[in-house]
Amino acid sequence: MISKGIKTYFATIGVLAHVVILVAGVFLVKHWSAQNQTLPAALRQSASHIEQAFPKLAPVNQAVASVAGNLASPSYFWREFDTRYWPSVGPEWSSAGPQSETSQPAPLGTLWVSDEQSFEKALEEVLPGQDIVVKKGTYFFSSKRLNISQVTPSASRPVVLRAEEPGTVLLQLDGLEGIVINQPYWTVSGLTFQGVCPTPSDCDHALHIVGDADHNLIQNNVFIDFNAAIKVNRMADKFPDHGTIQRNHFYNTQPRDTSRSVTPINLDHGNAWTINRNIIRDFIKSGGNQVSYGAFMKGGNEQGIIENNLVICNSTSRKYEGYQIGLSLGGGGMEQENRRGQTDLEGVNHTVRNNIVLHCNDVGLYINKSANSLINNNILYHTSGIDVRFPQSSAELVNNIVSGKIRERDQGKASASHNLILSPDYLTEKQQMDDWFTSPAIGNFSPKDDEIKAKLTRSATGYPVATQEKNLSDFCGNPISAQDTFAGAFKDSQHCFRTRPDASGLVASKHESLSSLNK
Repeated sequence: MISKGIKTYFATIGVLAHVVILVAGVFLVKHWSAQNQTLPAALRQSASHIEQAFPKLAPVNQAVASVAGNLASPSYFWREFDTRYWPSVGPEWSSAGPQSETSQPAPLGTLWVSDEQSFEKALEEVLPGQDIVVKKGTYFFSSKRLNISQVTPSASRPVVLRAEEPGTVLLQLDGLEGIVINQPYWTVSGLTFQGVCPTPSDCDHALHIVGDADHNLIQNNVFIDFNAAIKVNRMADKFPDHGTIQRNHFYNTQPRDTSRSVTPINLDHGNAWTINRNIIRDFIKSGGNQVSYGAFMKGGNEQGIIENNLVICNSTSRKYEGYQIGLSLGGGGMEQENRRGQTDLEGVNHTVRNNIVLHCNDVGLYINKSANSLINNNILYHTSGIDVRFPQSSAELVNNIVSGKIRERDQGKASASHNLILSPDYLTEKQQMDDWFTSPAIGNFSPKDDEIKAKLTRSATGYPVATQEKNLSDFCGNPISAQDTFAGAFKDSQHCFRTRPDASGLVASKHESLSSLNK
């Protein structure tokens, strides 16, 4: 005879099992239909919803989460991150040395900096046509905004702030913002900026570029542990336009526990900016809304270009909560009255091309109220794909390689052709791209063989080039033209993805100069 207690036990288990099936099933159907998710992803989100909606059903949540974990074949960045594996992006110290930023020596000479006091003085007193050269060392600034000279530079007489030996100057900042640049034609090069605030919310920007700061050049720097390392925005009715952010390395050593915006390159209002050949990684936000972006352009700006960047939302094997998004046109959005010209658009006529974006638990590219966007020749690996959202958004998407989907959300409009959609396996989440490229999980996208190369060519159409554009190059540095036909971020991967970090003396020397700062 079966005891009454045992019968009650099995009856309870049976009821619980039916509750699991019923509740999980409702959420699964919702996610399958609305987001085209894989089964493990839908199960994980179902478990999360069950936990929030029915806190007393903890066993149900645990059961659903367990099933998701058993099904999934996780993809993650499984080796220690090292810039030397990608010679075509990130700081290039050989081009950041003396007289490399200008075609001739500074016409009015050089201001030499060797301590904090001389650094602040040089920033405030520098004249157009002078260089500020910082000697090797560590410089600490606590709770200070570093202001610059208000004598206006020009194209013929710029101001250059640089390290004497690129990669050997560490600027430690314990304050909300570091250097505030509100003048045109400033160059910042060869420096490492590190936020050292005990509270993450207190280290917001390393560089704050505002107002009249047209034609600024920020290149060959490292930015560590800031919420929005470079912030660009209006000041009153003046807008910083025509800037360039190139060959920098942005990363955080731990998630940012803050309600502030976490976006290493946070570009509002400024027109015609170029974000080129940067490494942007590990920008996870654990506080506030837990939404973070690698870089975005928003606030009513126009004619921006985001190209040839390596973006890794998470370069560890650990999973984090929240929503990590690779690149965005529109980002989290701004109120209409705060946008340039009070336009109803976050952006117009932006281009996103030749970027590699990987390991983002949300979309690799988000288009939010941005019109006439051109999205071409990007690779998005282990992301949920591309979202084009809201009626104001329109985008042409061509020659991209996408793991995930291209989605039109909330009446967004996407014109998509010649894209290679390699969605993960529905049951296990295994990435199809793993069968196409050498080791995409750690950022090596060399095609596995000649047959794959041929497929990448056959799937593509001619590279879109605007009439006025010249001297274009792909992620790997190859020159490209309208006659080139290839899918993804490059037409040839030779010498692009290194399998060993010491593949050349130049690359090794680049790493050695960073080794003490880059941990």
